[in-house]
Amino acid sequence: MNPIAPIHPKSRPSPKALCQHTLLEFHGCDVEVLSRVRTIRERMLAAVTAANGTIVKPVFHEFSPWGVSGVVVIAESHVTIHTWPEHGYAAVDIFSCSRKLRHAVVRETLRRSLGAQSVTAQRLSRGIVPPRSIAQRRIGKAKAT
Repeated sequence: MNPIAPIHPKSRPSPKALCQHTLLEFHGCDVEVLSRVRTIRERMLAAVTAANGTIVKPVFHEFSPWGVSGVVVIAESHVTIHTWPEHGYAAVDIFSCSRKLRHAVVRETLRRSLGAQSVTAQRLSRGIVPPRSIAQRRIGKAKAT
């Protein structure tokens, strides 16, 4: 079985979308890794850096008795993680308004560093706007006056 499920062809990036949102589910992860806020922080920052992300600010929190949530705010938008060590599971969201950020690199780097046995991915095009949106028409009218 392939440990990484391919992104469905119908969910490939749309040229008219403002952003891409990738939802990742990591199963069979290393429980010790998922339990430690410092380790999750280091691995998330490494994944974002490897994927050409521009880090603005990372924020991570360790829950009691277990689990970590974190967000890496990046110039391109954000990458978040939520861990459930008791289930060997982590959920990661990658939201990016730039094609510079390589979502597949984040996925593969985290797959290896979390010790995931399997990963599923779903990619959504977000902010799909008509060729000339209402906001663009309003901006055009404002400049004309």
